[in-house]
Amino acid sequence: MDRLAELPVLVVDCQTTGATPALGSVLEIGWGIARASTTEVEQLQAHWVSLPAGQRVGAQVRRLTGFDEADVAIALAPGDAWERLRASTSFAERMPSAIHFAKFELAFLRDWAGRFEPETGFPLDSVCVHAIACRLYPDLPRRSLRALAGYLGHSTDLARRCLGHVEATAHIWQKLVPELGERGIHSWPQLVDWLATPVSAPPRAKKRRYPLPSATYRAFPDEPGVYRMLRSNGDVLYVGKAASLRKRVASHFSSVFTRTERALEMLTQVHDVQVTRTASALEAALLENESIKELAPPYNVQLVTGDARTWFVDARLDTIAHQPSPEHRLGPLPSTFSVRALGAVERILGGESASRLLRARAMGVHERWAPAEDTFAAGLAEFVARYELTREVGRRERPLTATARKLVLLAKADPGRLDGDPDADEEGAGAELRLWDSDRVVRHLERGVMHGYQLLQRARWLCLLYDSAVVFREPTAKQGRLILIHGGRLVDARDLAPGEPVPRLAPAKPLAERPGTFDRNQYDRLRIVTSELKRVVRDGGTADVRVGGERWLRGSKLEALLLWV
Repeated sequence: MDRLAELPVLVVDCQTTGATPALGSVLEIGWGIARASTTEVEQLQAHWVSLPAGQRVGAQVRRLTGFDEADVAIALAPGDAWERLRASTSFAERMPSAIHFAKFELAFLRDWAGRFEPETGFPLDSVCVHAIACRLYPDLPRRSLRALAGYLGHSTDLARRCLGHVEATAHIWQKLVPELGERGIHSWPQLVDWLATPVSAPPRAKKRRYPLPSATYRAFPDEPGVYRMLRSNGDVLYVGKAASLRKRVASHFSSVFTRTERALEMLTQVHDVQVTRTASALEAALLENESIKELAPPYNVQLVTGDARTWFVDARLDTIAHQPSPEHRLGPLPSTFSVRALGAVERILGGESASRLLRARAMGVHERWAPAEDTFAAGLAEFVARYELTREVGRRERPLTATARKLVLLAKADPGRLDGDPDADEEGAGAELRLWDSDRVVRHLERGVMHGYQLLQRARWLCLLYDSAVVFREPTAKQGRLILIHGGRLVDARDLAPGEPVPRLAPAKPLAERPGTFDRNQYDRLRIVTSELKRVVRDGGTADVRVGGERWLRGSKLEALLLWV
């Protein structure tokens, strides 16, 4: 009888269009042969599978699997995919197989077996890796494939593709077998019997238990800095900044911060946390940005750079380019749709017909989710009346400048009033976005106008900050700090003694040439400096900024400028 460590085991993973064969079909299948005694996976392969005529792949499945219509050309017919899988199991009458969620995959594999080999018994003798993990690790917060593989030190790709899932499942199998051996389970029949034996569920713990001991983060300093959450193999899972390293890291493990599946999945994998102290929270925010850009941690969402470019728009805020030009002179901007809503509203108020495309742009949604003409018209009329848009504005101002400034002041007075509306997310838009009414139209118009205006103002401000000296004192600090920015990069950061002169650096670029030199990293870096200066001033600290060689922005003048960006 083969011992588990040497036994060849078929590892299988499927991606499907539905939860059961009655509701969907296999879209992709992958497999390989694993042995616990080696890290290699033999015969590793994955194939797209053609769908029945008329069946389409939904948007959510496309996002999860990365499926594209071009993949249809290389897809195998279901019968051919089954035949290839069977060829991998030909050396065993009943092939031992390991599947992460066996109950899910087996339904589809049994359906194929019944269709393509009705005269033959089901050829797989499967165990559920998830079921094994539930018995071995009853206290883990989550035992999804990514959580479990990461907990056991596997660098799992977040994309839901079969090849990566087979490799992850094989890694889990290779780690589980030695632990099974410690419990006297050395053969496949013993494993099957062990899983078939009922066990009483342990009493549910009142508090979740995490792999990382709480003593680790309780020992962190109550000081600003950056922390990096690590897997057992050293992979960086997440990078964060903190005004207090001890309090911020501890907050991840409190109930308030562990309500999402993504958070629990990540914390299941955290075996260590490394910290780097900084002299101020502002510098922690800058180091966080640089670290995320360098390390690309899988669980960070903000500050992750997909497209490293910045963008520039024309005066109508309509067409966009990634380099400034006589036509595209407004920027830098963080994305192609940064000010599109503001431009659409201006064009509609200027007399242009509110086409479906313009209505969608004004709302910040995909064209298919645009509100109906009458609903949009009602909301627009309310918006115009509310902000008195019939009055004259100065020649040098954009048509909606006065309105945007009102909205910024309203947002400052009530910070949650114009926060991002989740139902405006194009990717996550569902049927709820079709339920437009005039109030919702007004909210989207307000947000689009305010954010567009602020991004245009920010672009001008960041070009000033590109070559600057920033002197600031955090609210609780006794001494001021100096940071020097040259060419959009931080070149010095240190304590500044009272009365000490601030060094002068020759400008890296004339003001007119600065916009075209921005990349997304520079943009984010200077945006973070701006946000942190707002925080410092808001919380009772002080800040002075020198731009243009001798020009100092201080006190109320700096506060007024920061308000609009």
